Order: sequence, then structure tokens, then C-alpha cells
Amino acid sequence: MSTVIWPTGPEPPGVYWRRRIIVIVVLLLILILLWWLIFGRSSGGGDAGPEPTSTPAPASESASPTPDPEPTSPSPSPTDTKPVACLEESILVEASAEEAIYPVGSTPTLTLMVTNIGMVACKRDTGPGANELQITSGDSRVWSSDDCNPSDEEDIITLDRGEAFETQLAWDGYLSEAGCPADMPMAEAGEYTVIGRNGEITSAPSALRLE
Repeated sequence: MSTVIWPTGPEPPGVYWRRRIIVIVVLLLILILLWWLIFGRSSGGGDAGPEPTSTPAPASESASPTPDPEPTSPSPSPTDTKPVACLEESILVEASAEEAIYPVGSTPTLTLMVTNIGMVACKRDTGPGANELQITSGDSRVWSSDDCNPSDEEDIITLDRGEAFETQLAWDGYLSEAGCPADMPMAEAGEYTVIGRNGEITSAPSALRLE
């Protein structure tokens, strides 16, 4: 026992003590390393690495940016839209006599109707200068409202979609010519037609008989 604690040998005792200290230090290091390998790695303590953090995905992957809507012009309300001149194809002209048969020498009542058959409201001249009523017999012109009452007067009105302008006048039963010459003869019994005009648009003929 004394030889273990107190080294003996040919060399000085200090040499043996240094060797023992070195051996003890090496053994302690080996024990510490073994303890760390066994217990240190399996422990969930403070030696564990930092918890993983989620990395935000790039903007192109996470969500597509919503483009700003393009500015749109407000749709004009009906009150904001000013009517323009009617297209020719938007106007229907009709002419007729109040009765289909009149006695010779009477004064038939004639009607001229101008209707907006387009899709929108529009403006139309319905004044005396734009309107005309005629009486014809075959290919012969018998009477015209412009012969004795010529006029350049305008009356521009707004016709809503489907709205009609209507005017009436009486035919005195006499023939007429441009310039309204006097002493024109009275129309005789027979078959006649009534034709109306508004601007450049002419109506279909409507039958009228004098007897």
C-alpha cells in the first residue's frame, strides 16, 4: 500500500508524481468525453440547437398580388346623354285620311305621323318646312299642302324611342299646283292616294275614295 501512494524507484519521486497526475488528467478527460457522448447528446436541454424558424415564401409563391382595377369611366345616365339628330332609318312616316270614303266636294281630314322607331331618343325637324301631304291619282299629282302654304319654318323636337309626332290638316277637295293658281277645278269622284313626307322620307300610299 505504501508503494502505491509513495512511489519508489531509481528516479526522483517528483517524476512519478507528474506521471500519475498526467495519467489521472487523461483518465478524467476520457471520462468527461464518454459522459458527454452518452448523456450530453441525448439530453434535450440547453445544448439543443435553435428551433427552426419558418422562412416566408417569396411573394411570387405565397400569394399573387392582386392588380389594381383599371379605372373605368362612369356610364352616362339617360339624363347625361344629349339626343342627336335622328338617323333616316330611325324615322317612319305615315299618312292617311281620317275616313276611307268622302263625298265629292267635302273636306277630307288628313293625318301625317312621324315616329321614332330607333333605339334611342333623337331630334327631328317636324316643322311646316319639313312636312308635306299630297293627294295623287295614279301617276298624277292632284294636290299638295305646299302649293298654297309654302313654309321654311323649322320645329326641331326630341322624339323618345317609339314616340310619334302627329299633325292634321284638311284638304279642301280642289286640285292645286305650285304657286297656288286661282280657279282650280274640284277633284272628281274616283280613287286617290294620300302620301306624306318628312324631310327626305316619304310614306307608303294610303287609299282614299271620293264618290
